[in-house]
Amino acid sequence: MEIHWCEPVTGADTGMVTFSTAFEGASLGRIEKLDETTFRVHVLGQQDERGRNRAATWYCFRMDHVLGRDLTIVLTDFVGEYNDRPGSCPMNENLRPAKSEDGRTWTHAEDMKWDAEKKEATVRLKPTTDSIWLATQAMYPHSRFVALVEEMKQSPHARVEAIGKSVQGRDLFLITVTDFAKSDAGKKTIWLQARQHAWESGTSYVAEGAMRFAVSDTAEARALRENNLCIFTPMVAVDGCAIGLPRFNVHGFDPNRHWDEVNLRDKRYLELMPEVWYFKKAILNHLRGGRIDLMLNMHNTETGEYVATQADDAASLAKMNIMYDKLLATTSFDPSQPQKLRTGGRSGNTNWLYQEAGIPVMLMEQRIGFSTKLNRWPTVNDRLEFGPALLSTMAAAAHRVKD
Repeated sequence: MEIHWCEPVTGADTGMVTFSTAFEGASLGRIEKLDETTFRVHVLGQQDERGRNRAATWYCFRMDHVLGRDLTIVLTDFVGEYNDRPGSCPMNENLRPAKSEDGRTWTHAEDMKWDAEKKEATVRLKPTTDSIWLATQAMYPHSRFVALVEEMKQSPHARVEAIGKSVQGRDLFLITVTDFAKSDAGKKTIWLQARQHAWESGTSYVAEGAMRFAVSDTAEARALRENNLCIFTPMVAVDGCAIGLPRFNVHGFDPNRHWDEVNLRDKRYLELMPEVWYFKKAILNHLRGGRIDLMLNMHNTETGEYVATQADDAASLAKMNIMYDKLLATTSFDPSQPQKLRTGGRSGNTNWLYQEAGIPVMLMEQRIGFSTKLNRWPTVNDRLEFGPALLSTMAAAAHRVKD
């Protein structure tokens, strides 16, 4: 694992506040010490393969020697570029950084003020332990995913396949959950994909919740396995999750884009963006001996929440609208606009699979900002609980069960 230590903001005195990125998934730019307990922290960000589209969507760092101190952290350097349009800012008054005093249990930093002119967030903290972590949203590190994969390998209801390697050599996993004693004939295939962008850690919690439910011994899970093939590609951007990249792979390519241009016969794409190449290959290979009845790519965004698709045939849209209505009625799904399923447009380049192979595929964005439906900021528990509901709803939609 590539690890960088941040220089201490003071001298050798270990009693003074220090900053660290000596853990997986960390990301931190320049630090300015304003006084003994006040610091301006710059978001590092990442540019794409052309040196454009700076993504400042992820920061994650630890502060040590902080017990009982009144800390003031000014988060800055958020302004970047999105879709070649300069000026994007992935921070606003509706967002709250995630904080943790053990690196595992996360809540939200409640005391935050947003300066819209300076594009800076001022966070005040008083830790009750000697270390505190601060991040865009709750971390979901690569090691947690690897541990989950090992658990899934022990389940008689799951088949785990390493289908390729990332740029840095990490395994890319595809996990199938079903009743293997029952023929696949007549089963529907639902496919859930997550973590195409490393900063979107909320999607990993959704996928974990869905997978744990799928292999569980509840009556609902047994019925799910008897009637469906549940396929998961739960962590696409494995390198970014491990080393703290916000959006692009280590070569600067976006794992949610380029799906239309990646030609599986051209080894250049395998070298530059193996994350797209291997998962696209697995999806298209599955179609040779089977079908995909409904596919969903999970994403996080700052304040928007919606489902979008490029599909335009009546059969696909009927299933998608069943899913949409059920999620709206029974879950924390909280669309940011009153319109229903968004159709047309790019809606996530992965959704090009509909144009290329006729797969009824959707993109779902879940906000990390304040949810009016929950009347609070979404938590890790909310994401974990959404996973089973999402998977069940996808299965019902694939079978066109409205009630």
